[in-house]
Amino acid sequence: MRILVVTTSYPRWPGDAAGGFVADLNRALRTAGHRVEVLAAGDGHQPLTQSLDGVPVTRIPSSLFYQGGAPDALALGIVAWLSALRFSGLLAAQIWHRVQRADLILSHWLAPSGLLAQVLAQGRPHVAIAHSSDVHLLRRLGVAAVVRLLARHARLIYTSETLRVPHALGAVVPMGIFSQALHIDDHERATLRAARPSTVPTLLFLGRLVPVKGLLTLFSALDELPGIRLLVAGDGPMAPTLRHAARHLGQRVQFVGTVDPAQRRALFSQSDALVVPSLILADGRTEGAPQVILEGLAAGLPVVASAVGGIPALLGAAGWLVSPGDPSSLAQAIREALRAEKTAVARVAQERAALFDWARLAPQILGPFWSLPSRQPDLWPAPT
Repeated sequence: MRILVVTTSYPRWPGDAAGGFVADLNRALRTAGHRVEVLAAGDGHQPLTQSLDGVPVTRIPSSLFYQGGAPDALALGIVAWLSALRFSGLLAAQIWHRVQRADLILSHWLAPSGLLAQVLAQGRPHVAIAHSSDVHLLRRLGVAAVVRLLARHARLIYTSETLRVPHALGAVVPMGIFSQALHIDDHERATLRAARPSTVPTLLFLGRLVPVKGLLTLFSALDELPGIRLLVAGDGPMAPTLRHAARHLGQRVQFVGTVDPAQRRALFSQSDALVVPSLILADGRTEGAPQVILEGLAAGLPVVASAVGGIPALLGAAGWLVSPGDPSSLAQAIREALRAEKTAVARVAQERAALFDWARLAPQILGPFWSLPSRQPDLWPAPT
C-alpha cells in the first residue's frame, strides 16, 4: 500500500529527535511492506526534497514547528498566525499535488495536517492522529467541534485517552517504540555504568526544554536530594532560563544538549532513573503520551513521572507516579526508585515496554486499512 504521510514535525537529518516517532511509525509501516512518502515542515535549512532512511520527504519551510513548537509560537501574536496561514496554504498545495498517487493518507497532528488532509483526500481513506498540543490548541481556540467533523470522515486516533473530544469517536493508540533496540541487559548496564565518570547516583531528563516538561520542579526536588546529579538532554526555548535556574546546583546539573539515538542509549545505560516531571499548564495543556516513558522502560530504568495526560496509562505499575508540580513528592519518589532492586525493576519495566512495540501498535493505528489493496503503482516515486 502507498501511504502519504502529512506531518508538521519530522526528523531533519538522521538521528534528529524532532518528530522521531513519526519516522519510527514510517519504519514500522515499511517493514510491513508498505511504501511511504512524507510531506513535512522544515526549518529552512534543509533542501525542499530529500531522502531520509529511504523515504522521500518534501519540505515546506516554516519557523513554527521546531524548538518550542507551534502552540507556543502562536501565543506570540499575529505574525505567527500569518506564518501558520502561509504554511497551511503551501501544505494544501503539496497534498493536492500528491494525493492521487496514494492509497491512504496518514496525518500527524489534527491542525493543520489532519484537517487539510481530510479536505483534500479526494475519497482516499485517511487516518488522522491527535498527539496532544493540537487538541489543546483547538480547545483553546474554541473550535474543538472540528474534531467531531473529522471523526465522521476519517479514522481518528488519540495517542491518549485524556485527549478525547466528546462525540468525536476514535481509537486510543499511543506512539510506540522498537523495544528490542532499546533493551539493555544487566551485563551491558553494569559495564557502561562502570565506565561513567561519576559514581554519584544519576538522574536523566530527556525532552524539549519547554514549560510543560516541568524541569523547574525537578530542580526544586534536587534541593532535597543532596549527593544526586542530573543529566538534562534536549534543547528548546527555555534553555537559557533553565541554565540560570540551575546555577545554585553547580556541577550536579549537566546540560548535554540534543542527542542522537546512540547517545540516548548511552544516557539510558549510564543513568540510575529517568524522571519525567511534566506539568499541567494554566491553559490546560499537558502531555499526551510521551515516548520517552516507553524508552526508559525498554532500557530497564526506574521511571518517575507526573500523573498527567496519558502518562499513567503508559507507565502502569512499572514505575512511580507523582502529583505534578510537587517537588517534595517528586523527591520522595526518586529516593524510592533509587533504592529499588534494579534487576526486578528492569524486568517489570521491559515487560511493560514490550506491550508498546511498533509491531503491535502499527496495525492498530491503521486498523481496517492495514491490508488495503494498492493501486496506481506507476505513479509512486521509486525508493531511494
